[in-house]
Amino acid sequence: MNKLIYLFILCIVLVGVGCSTQTKEKDYPQKQNVLFIAVDDLRPELSCFGSTHMKTPNFDRLAEMGVRFNRAYCQQAVCAPSRNSLLTGLRPDAIGVYDLYTFFRKKKPDVITLPQLFKNNGYQTEAMGKIYHTGHGNSDDKLSWVVPKWNMGKEIQKLEKITRGDTIGLESDFPEIKGKKIPWYCSTAPEENMSDAMVANHAVERINVLKNEPFFLGVGFIKPHLPFVAPKKYWDMYDPAIIEIPDRNTPEGMYPQALANFGELRKYHGIQAEGPLDDEQSRNMIHGYYASVSMIDAQLGKLLDALEENNLLENTIVVLWGDHGWKLGEYGNWCKHSNMEMDVNAPLFIAAPGLVKGEMTSSLAEFVDIYPTLCDLAGLDQPAHLEGQSLLPVLKDTKAKVKEVAISQYPRGKGLGYDRKSEIMGYSMRTDKYRFTSWQKYENPNEVVAVELYDHSSGNKTTNRNLANDPQYQYLVEELSIQLREELLKYKFLPGDKNMRN
Repeated sequence: MNKLIYLFILCIVLVGVGCSTQTKEKDYPQKQNVLFIAVDDLRPELSCFGSTHMKTPNFDRLAEMGVRFNRAYCQQAVCAPSRNSLLTGLRPDAIGVYDLYTFFRKKKPDVITLPQLFKNNGYQTEAMGKIYHTGHGNSDDKLSWVVPKWNMGKEIQKLEKITRGDTIGLESDFPEIKGKKIPWYCSTAPEENMSDAMVANHAVERINVLKNEPFFLGVGFIKPHLPFVAPKKYWDMYDPAIIEIPDRNTPEGMYPQALANFGELRKYHGIQAEGPLDDEQSRNMIHGYYASVSMIDAQLGKLLDALEENNLLENTIVVLWGDHGWKLGEYGNWCKHSNMEMDVNAPLFIAAPGLVKGEMTSSLAEFVDIYPTLCDLAGLDQPAHLEGQSLLPVLKDTKAKVKEVAISQYPRGKGLGYDRKSEIMGYSMRTDKYRFTSWQKYENPNEVVAVELYDHSSGNKTTNRNLANDPQYQYLVEELSIQLREELLKYKFLPGDKNMRN
């Protein structure tokens, strides 16, 4: 009798385990392919985010396939720190990368990157275009990929045997005046000779080859990074006469070092060393940016077509992210390199089979959340080092909330070279309504230099006044100062903790 009871209980337990396993496989489908798309300097000025003047039908198409995040934030608004943070799941302070010169493996040699985790779990991991930030002493991360990263240089050499000049569309072959590249250019080159078109075309080839095995395919587009070059047909999509020039005024009471001097742009021909751009320059810049975005939209369409043609839509997770935002003349400023909303807010799309489609969410998200989210979607165990949170609840219900704040940071001071400490670090916390930034000494975080408080409750990306200087907001400044410190403590270090930074 006791044996019968034991067997009965054992059957119930086994059935329960079986049900649990089935549920997990349904919610976190095993061996889902991952198409991982990075776009440089992409701000959320897209039709599917409400910018109806933009011609971006394929971004709209991707939006209908999944969830787009209206309030996703990078951890630092410059290429290398943002990308390294996202791909390792570590915040800039934890990984020790704040500049373009530090290769993350020098700081964290044993960290398991996102594509490396998929590689370790039997995926074919490949990359083309810009995924990690290479150059400036950085190399691509060989541990992340099953095969070496695709060498576009060889394709360029083939083209150079046929033709030269603007037919290439790469910065290295971009027209120059007096030794300086021009910041915008309406190209007469064939589109297939543009670097991003070459990346897209190769990605399509690899999708065709890899369709019968699990893959993690990293596809990185360079545009709309400077210089803004695109074929004429994309320029013709926009009428420059109706392009609006943003308000050049900076917020009243803004911390003087909150904005950079957009030195990235000033090295181009025709851009003065100091002062704002005039209306004609601004309009040309904005026009070129829009054209570049529409060109990238066309390349995205090729990737989505390849998934559809190979019957991969039902077993492929598509993630697309811009590595940070970009200012197009707001505050009289350009480029990124700040903690302002325009710089740290960037588009994020996640389309996962069987989950929500065609919705936008206002739930706060951070780029460090992408790593754990993909772990959950693919049924992989999350590494212990991850500092983000899975966004899976939001992919099931876009009204769900997984976090109260999003943290970004940017250094100011002596310089950003390898192993050099910046004098001041600005930590910026986005809440549901506000952006609070504390500028403090890097080596002595208790010494606060300045604070900023901006109201974004109406959904606006820019604001005209730093509320931290208003006596009626002092209570809120104190509350948010405490909250920011508590958030930093969650990651087991404080700003300025040398033990965690080394």
